[in-house]
Amino acid sequence: MNLKTKSIINLTICLTLFNVSVGFCATLKEELFKLRNPQSDAQKANVQQTIVKQDGTIKLTSPTELLKDLTILGGPIATRKQCVEYINMKNPQPLITTSIDQLVDTFYEEGIKEGVRPDVAFAQSLHETGNFRYGGDVLPYQNNYAGIGATGNKAKGAIFSNHIVGVRSQIQHLLAYATTRLPVEPIVDPRYELLAKIPEKYGKINTWQGLSGNWAVPGVGYGETILRIHREILDMPI
Repeated sequence: MNLKTKSIINLTICLTLFNVSVGFCATLKEELFKLRNPQSDAQKANVQQTIVKQDGTIKLTSPTELLKDLTILGGPIATRKQCVEYINMKNPQPLITTSIDQLVDTFYEEGIKEGVRPDVAFAQSLHETGNFRYGGDVLPYQNNYAGIGATGNKAKGAIFSNHIVGVRSQIQHLLAYATTRLPVEPIVDPRYELLAKIPEKYGKINTWQGLSGNWAVPGVGYGETILRIHREILDMPI
């Protein structure tokens, strides 16, 4: 085999590898676009769903239908880093009693423990607190990230001893809407038992959009706003 022939073969191999690489990147980009832009009910996307495991590693599940809405129960889609980067962009000096990294870690630890999507619960807390700027009835020292007990008329709501108890209460309250299964941890949510006495709500609200008019009253667009924030988090670097 002469030098010219070898050069042609090597060039052919390089071009083949390049085309495969380009095709893979294009496919990956398309799948990320689908994840970040869920289809309507009439346009369900049968793609692999990104799941972030508790140790921070990422895996793809078997193909699943991603809809405009999301279930309250389930694993995270966004990474911890994306959550941290998002709030650092929106409010570099959040009014919280711990670091933003520790707070996000707590959402993931408590959410994964109870089977509640921690990244979407974090998005809910951003909506409730105005990206941890507050300004409403609830004050930063309360460690109340979801307005629990703040029912209007200047009611400040529940006060939690630290950020862990505050996040745990929020996760437990979400759990009570989504399922009648009792929490893994002792109940710290002061309104859990109250919700458990409402049969039409206890364990009956299984999606984030279903929280509109339930978690927040009148709450028009409440769940949709949470999901919009969550999609913005997914746009952050992984």
